[in-house]
Amino acid sequence: MSVVPYVPLAESPVAVADPYPDLGRLRAAGPMARVQTSFMGEVWLVTRYDLARELLADLRFSRRRDDDSEVAAVDSDPPDHTRIRKLVRHAFNHRRVEQLRDWVGGLVDGMLDELETDRPVDLLEHFAYPLPIAVICEMLGAPPEDRADVRARTEKILAGEVTENREEVYDRTKQYIEQLIEQKRRTPGDDLLSGLIAAREDGEQLSEPELIELGIALIAAGYATTTNLIGNGVHALLTNPDQHRLLRERPELINSAVEEFLRYESSFSAAGQIAREDVQVGDVVIRQGDVVLISFCGANRDPDRFPDPHRLDITRDPNPHLAFSHGIHHCLGAPLARMEAQVAIGTLVRRFPDIRLAGPVRWRENIMRGLHELPVVLGR
Repeated sequence: MSVVPYVPLAESPVAVADPYPDLGRLRAAGPMARVQTSFMGEVWLVTRYDLARELLADLRFSRRRDDDSEVAAVDSDPPDHTRIRKLVRHAFNHRRVEQLRDWVGGLVDGMLDELETDRPVDLLEHFAYPLPIAVICEMLGAPPEDRADVRARTEKILAGEVTENREEVYDRTKQYIEQLIEQKRRTPGDDLLSGLIAAREDGEQLSEPELIELGIALIAAGYATTTNLIGNGVHALLTNPDQHRLLRERPELINSAVEEFLRYESSFSAAGQIAREDVQVGDVVIRQGDVVLISFCGANRDPDRFPDPHRLDITRDPNPHLAFSHGIHHCLGAPLARMEAQVAIGTLVRRFPDIRLAGPVRWRENIMRGLHELPVVLGR
């Protein structure tokens, strides 16, 4: 295996808006490159689909550094990972998610009813943010009046922003989850958090710290990923008029369209994992403790796996993208995110066929692949 010499990972505004030329050059030079990032330091960057998929499923890598003090959560290694996933996965099964579809449809219509139609509106601020917050609050059993508070507490964490008061922001989120758990213990309901408090699997039950960490992680899974999926998907449509027109004419394509949005602009640009031991990959040895950054953006635009990868094609089939990762850490919230995006974008295109961009956009400069704003005019 050839390895690209140590190079900086471009993080200029131009490269953030369109990282694909740089990723393509790295992919062409070799399966892995040694690069410097501002958020993880020096890492191995993987941009080819087959190798990305292989390493995501390789149990010689961990999502966490060794630290016995860390609370077990969905990103833990087995056996903690196996135990917690068993306790949580029933909440995100297809049947439970589909039961929410009509309710989400009513929520989407209500939010769209309140938007201005003849002047620019930030669709991210007034639609792509509040919808997933409302859905995950409903699932957790948080009252509707808490939605604004949940967003205020969590937004900076979920946006991936590095702030001086990051620990304070995290603590505010933790305090809310602690209060909600206490409330559910007193008066349990038919909601996800009450179910997790009561859940048992082979005699195992979640501890209090695990419940708290899981509550925070579920907000992240139910909020950040879906917000970016909706925003990125609408932006992709509006910058590819032929695909926008095709979806207007054939609304039954919304499911495959959402899969293509996930491939075309993944909500997470990459996932980092740490080698638990020395790992031989081709003619390269990844040393124990080295960070391997799996580029979803790179893998999902690999021409060896996806023909014409830089073209948005809402009829693409098959579409085995890695936007929700792969292996034991495949995203638990994937069915929920898919359903919300199908309802949100499908309804938006049906109700406002003349929607158009109303100005430039800025992409976030972090591991989350999403926009700062999405100005549109909805039209008739």
